[in-house]
Amino acid sequence: MNEFIRRWEKGNAEKAATLSGKNRGRAMKRLFLAAAFVIATAGSGVLILSPDMAGRPLTQLPLSGTSPARESWTLAFYLAGDNSLERDQIKNLREICAGSQAVAGAPIVVFVDRDDDVSRDSILSAWKGTRLFVVTDEDYLKVIRKPVFVDIPRFVDADRFERAILARLENQRDRDFLSGCYTRQGNRYLLKECDPATRERIRVLLDRRAEYLLPLKGGGHVNLDATGAGTLSRFVHFVKDNFPSDRILLCITGHGNGWFPGETAQPPANRSAEYAKNFEIASLRQALAGNPVDVLVLDMCSMADIETAWELRECARYLVGNQTAIPTMGLNYTMFLERLGQRAAWTPEDMAHDAADAYRDTYGDSRQFDISAAAFDLGESFRVFVRSFQRAAGDPQMLTAIRKAAREARPIPGRHRNRYPMADLLPLVSALGDPELDSLLSEKRFVVNHTAVNSSLSGISLYLPSSTECLQRQQKGYAETSFARDFPHGWASILPALPADR
Repeated sequence: MNEFIRRWEKGNAEKAATLSGKNRGRAMKRLFLAAAFVIATAGSGVLILSPDMAGRPLTQLPLSGTSPARESWTLAFYLAGDNSLERDQIKNLREICAGSQAVAGAPIVVFVDRDDDVSRDSILSAWKGTRLFVVTDEDYLKVIRKPVFVDIPRFVDADRFERAILARLENQRDRDFLSGCYTRQGNRYLLKECDPATRERIRVLLDRRAEYLLPLKGGGHVNLDATGAGTLSRFVHFVKDNFPSDRILLCITGHGNGWFPGETAQPPANRSAEYAKNFEIASLRQALAGNPVDVLVLDMCSMADIETAWELRECARYLVGNQTAIPTMGLNYTMFLERLGQRAAWTPEDMAHDAADAYRDTYGDSRQFDISAAAFDLGESFRVFVRSFQRAAGDPQMLTAIRKAAREARPIPGRHRNRYPMADLLPLVSALGDPELDSLLSEKRFVVNHTAVNSSLSGISLYLPSSTECLQRQQKGYAETSFARDFPHGWASILPALPADR
């Protein structure tokens, strides 16, 4: 394919050379755009948009997958730091830069939303608000000097164009206009050549009405709500439009609290409303259910509960999360990327496996923290397990065994017993003595990897209220989780009978 592209470019460049002045410029521009389309649709490269928004390819980054033996991957990192994690997120970006050369065959795209109070930073590294970076260098200072400005997409997957763009436009005239600006070629829509006024109208439609495009245009200051479903969804669209590959890894790092609804506490003075917000599983599901990724790493506290995993089962094939609270520094991304770089080829299970092991790399020598991280395959084995557990939990004959197991269940370090009561799931399930569940547990088909540091936990948790008062306070929120909603006669139905004996 590469030799074909070189011959095609050479022949067309020779034709363009016979022209002069403006005609030559137009011909060369068409040549470059067409070449970029050929490369992008061939899956052998990725187009990075130029900062001046002129529509010229800035650089060409090879993707890893050029043969059937190795699928291509895009590595996407979403760093929510407009909160108390601001310094840690900058450290994470530095770690990603430092480890980038270990995975040089795959594009690395990083979204960073940081606190506007950057007065403590060096003048060389101080910047505010939300920015995107494509990491091609291990030098952090070089990377942050080249933020990516988001242009209108040149190529969009056909299903996504129709579902995530056209279907969101309420006005038929807007749909007709946008349809006329793109032409379908195979399974993608290609942007036609258009003037600046048309491009600006497209941008307005995609940003304000379709809520599809990240509003990062030019060099102006923008501070987006990184915890909102809309911002995350727009980032994933950007990655898929501009970095076509077979597979996507998405790492999200910020504050988390499992299935529990976000706190409503007032943020500190001079801080944005986002400062006190956690990522909520409802928002994650909203952002990713119609736009899934292959591996989703939730590098935040207390997200490895079965309620969260069930909620996100349509958002990713593999989920990596922490059962416990973790230090603010989170995962060491240099170690993670270097671990990936040691593999000759990647599969989604390999990625998830290495992400869980990277927590042991990060904290294995520490005696300060109790950490339990796990990688889950959210496919059919997981769904069979959930259905079997809900069936067993709803069986009246199991109530005595469940009460006994609940009294003996291990609490989760870092989880307040009354505010956020969670218990280690797998020992509790094993105590039920259900043959089908025992078989599923012994094979551990959906827990593809589990790493523990100073911990004897199994990797996944379950809501277990510590008192009737605690249950009443959280009952409404729990009823809104799909884990409770999809199985009204399962675990949620017996919760009122448990706290009295605890």
